[in-house]
Amino acid sequence: MNKLRKVTVQRRWRGRNWRRVRAVAVAGGMAAAVAVASAPTAEAATAHSAGAPLRGLDISAYQHANGPINWRRLARQGARFVAIKVTEGTYYTNPYYWPDERGAARAGLAVMPYVFANPAAAGGAATATFAVRAARYRRARVRLPLVVDLENDPYATSNCYWVGRGRMVAWIAAFTRRARALTGRAPIIYTTAAWWSQCTGSTARFRADPLWLAAYDTARPSAPPPWGRWAFWQYTDEGSLPGVGPADLDYYQPAADIPSLHPAVRAKPKHKRTTRQQHTRKRTSKHARKKEKRKDRRGRRPKRKKSSAG
Repeated sequence: MNKLRKVTVQRRWRGRNWRRVRAVAVAGGMAAAVAVASAPTAEAATAHSAGAPLRGLDISAYQHANGPINWRRLARQGARFVAIKVTEGTYYTNPYYWPDERGAARAGLAVMPYVFANPAAAGGAATATFAVRAARYRRARVRLPLVVDLENDPYATSNCYWVGRGRMVAWIAAFTRRARALTGRAPIIYTTAAWWSQCTGSTARFRADPLWLAAYDTARPSAPPPWGRWAFWQYTDEGSLPGVGPADLDYYQPAADIPSLHPAVRAKPKHKRTTRQQHTRKRTSKHARKKEKRKDRRGRRPKRKKSSAG
């Protein structure tokens, strides 16, 4: 989602909404672009999974600095899902979310909206409500869960937003409770092992929520406590793909909480189809009933008396 390492962050104001521009610190030269197919270690890391791992990416408005995203090109390169930033706190909505959501869905990618959490700016329940409304969730519509991005505070010197562990756990609890109530699905928690340990004390309270783990420079990322495994793995935050440019790249492995990126659509009740013969018979009988009614009315009609002059 957004860079989790300590970096220099610049702010760019655009009216009331602003966005972060990330500066990547590179030692000894420029970072090499990482293509979707250039993460062979991910295959080994997900080999224990019941299904084959799927490649994807996550983006925000930042990716539109070089123009619109070519979603069909990304699909042809093997991208199968995308997480798109929809909101941040309760003060920012991504203006590119809906064009990106529609474009990605038309290209065949599974789409998940994610919200960048800012516990110092608003409560967990208010943040979840703001994101759900912006993403236009409907309980009756089958959709993938909302993702909450929990990472280092990019606007301060404190990784945990100057919020103590107890308050942070309460914030996450309020967010997950409200998101589940509004969408009918448990939200996905995106974080790193270091942030989770430092800011929540590795609380076991959210073990039932799916994990999106950000872990770089490792062939086999292990899920932090209390999770036994991850559902999504962000294996680089310095990737680059034709069709979008710089982007974070991810893997998904089928898990018990998210067995598929394409949830089964609820079957509509079947209506009995009327055959041609049945339809003809029905019309004939209806016509016969009308004919009988007309005859009956004629039989009951009183005879008119002939008038006689005299």
